[in-house]
Amino acid sequence: MVDSTFIDVLTLGMWQANCYVVGDLERGAAFVIDPGQGGDGPVQQVLADRGVTCEAILLTHGHLDHLWAVPELVRELDVEVRMHHDDRWLWDSPAAAFGAPPEMLRAQFDLDWDPPTDHLATFGDDQVMTLAGMRVLTRHTPGHTPGSSVFLTDDVDGDPVLISGDLIFAGSVGRTDFPRGSWEEQARSIHRVVLPLADATRIVSGHGPETTVGTERRTNPFVAEIIRDLGVP
Repeated sequence: MVDSTFIDVLTLGMWQANCYVVGDLERGAAFVIDPGQGGDGPVQQVLADRGVTCEAILLTHGHLDHLWAVPELVRELDVEVRMHHDDRWLWDSPAAAFGAPPEMLRAQFDLDWDPPTDHLATFGDDQVMTLAGMRVLTRHTPGHTPGSSVFLTDDVDGDPVLISGDLIFAGSVGRTDFPRGSWEEQARSIHRVVLPLADATRIVSGHGPETTVGTERRTNPFVAEIIRDLGVP
């Protein structure tokens, strides 16, 4: 029997951020993760091509390269947006990620930020959501931002998948030099959430190519440093 689930990646904008459309063809349903700059049209095209309806937009964190297209998509799709409550400050003013005032977005990016707060919901750690018939577990992984979070599901094509945002990449990890970032917190987050996962777990991250937990355990120099400092989980 052919599995009807899918995960499609769109690499968007000047920061080349990965946006994911995750869905089930049989159910005709999907959810979207991190629609960044220029994501409105491409996301809607994937939904149309796949013949699925979006049930929600999830955000791994509140940086602009991961939420730029949210206002347009929410207006057009009339769906809820979900993010961790500790990144609400970035929802209110994405320019704060640069340590800048709100007017910076208009001056530098020609962007008038008008967030659809009436459609915003927040989540915490270890919260289970059911979207497109899939069980999606949220894990709070602070470090890149205070509210950075990842999503785990075993329901895409039968494989365990970690949608990691900017927590961990193929061969690297997310930056922690932005306002309210913390390498110490990020290291603990990777140690607590990523390293206990099975080696076969797919990692689809906020930037760059797909990898696996096992590959990063063996080859990622930042992971080696975390294991050296914090031990094998």
